[in-house]
Amino acid sequence: MRAPLLVSSVLCCSVVMAQTDKPRKPLRYDAAVVAIIVPSDEPRYAEHNPAVHAPRVVIRNEGTDPLVGISIRYGTEGFPARMYAWTGHLASGASAEVKLTHLIDMHPGLNTFTVKLGDPNGKKDRDPQDNARSGVFTAADTHGGPITLRLRTPANNGGSLRLENTRGPVPVEWNWPSGADTVRRETVELTPGSYFLHVVDSGRAEPASVQVFDAGGALVKAMRSKPKDGATYQFRIEANTPGRSGPSGYLTLMRSAGRGRAVLDALLERPAMLVVTDLLGNEVMRRSLAAGVEITERIDLSEQRAGAYNVQVEEEGGVELLREVLRVDERDPR
Repeated sequence: MRAPLLVSSVLCCSVVMAQTDKPRKPLRYDAAVVAIIVPSDEPRYAEHNPAVHAPRVVIRNEGTDPLVGISIRYGTEGFPARMYAWTGHLASGASAEVKLTHLIDMHPGLNTFTVKLGDPNGKKDRDPQDNARSGVFTAADTHGGPITLRLRTPANNGGSLRLENTRGPVPVEWNWPSGADTVRRETVELTPGSYFLHVVDSGRAEPASVQVFDAGGALVKAMRSKPKDGATYQFRIEANTPGRSGPSGYLTLMRSAGRGRAVLDALLERPAMLVVTDLLGNEVMRRSLAAGVEITERIDLSEQRAGAYNVQVEEEGGVELLREVLRVDERDPR
C-alpha cells in the first residue's frame, strides 16, 4: 500500500507597499468661506432672516501668514455680482464675521446666494477648493400700500420701536418709559424701498408685543421686543403689490422668558376658547376669549411637569384658530 502523498500548498502573496501621501506643505496664502449668515434659510440663523440689506459671512484664514486683506465677490443668482475689499488682521486659523455692503437682490420665493474669495493678501490662493460657498434663502416680505403698526407695551419694561428705511429716513420712532400697560397704533404711508422695524426693551419685565398689518388689514407680522440687540423685521415696499387677503384681527402666541411661559395676544371676530393640555389630553388651563376686544392672556406652566403641552384656540362651533406646542423644560437643579 502506497503511503499517502503529502501535498504542501504554499500560497504566494504579492505584497504591495502602500504609498502614503506626503503631508501637505503648509500654504502661506489660503482663505475659506466658513458660513453665510445673511441671507440664509438655515434654522440656526433664523433670527437674522429674512433680510433685505447687508449680507453677513464668516471667513477663516487657512494660510500660515496673517491675513490682512482679501477680495469678496458676492451676490444673488440672476443679478450682477458685487465686490467688497476686506482689510483687517486674521492670524492663521482665526475666523471673522464680515458684514458686506449693499441691499440683497432677490426674486420672489427661493433664491441662491454665492460668496467667493480671491487674492488673499494680494496673492494667488493656493487652495481654491474652499474659496466659494452658496446657500438658499427665502425672499423678504413685500408690501404695496401703507402699513399699520400696533404696539402693546407691558408694565415695568421701557423700550423703543424704530422703523427705518435702509437709505436713511426714519418714518416712525416711538420710545416708551417703564409704566402702565398701554397700546399704540399708527398707519404709515411708506415710499418704495427696503425697511427695518426694530423693537428693543430694557429686559426688566415681559416684552412688548408688535403687530404689522398691510393695506388690506391682514396681519403680516407679529413679534415681541427683546433686550440688548432687540428684534427686527425686514421687508420691502413696492408699488402695485396687492395686499394679502385676511381678517383684520390677530391671534399670536409668543414665548416669554421663564419656564413654560407664553403670552397670547388676540383680537377675535367671534368668541373662542383657549385650552392647554398635556400630551395625554389632561387639561391644565382653560380660558374664554371674548370677541371684538384686544386680549392679552398670559400662560404660565411653570408649576407643571417637564414636557410638551398643546395650546389650542377654538371658535364656538369647533373651528380651530391656533394649535401650537409649548415646551416646559426640566427644573434647574440648583
